[in-house]
Amino acid sequence: MRRTTKKKVNLNKLKTGCSPCRREAKLMEQKISNRKMSELKINEIKDIVSSMFK
Repeated sequence: MRRTTKKKVNLNKLKTGCSPCRREAKLMEQKISNRKMSELKINEIKDIVSSMFK
């Protein structure tokens, strides 16, 4: 029986990121929907950021 050791991956160095991070980034992009940051209202930005931590 072979034992495999888990390889430690530094998520900060990945080009693509981990799947939860990619999913959250995709959700943020959908909420912003190709608008410039100057067009977003402060409350919208607060809602987007707070939704990441729910």
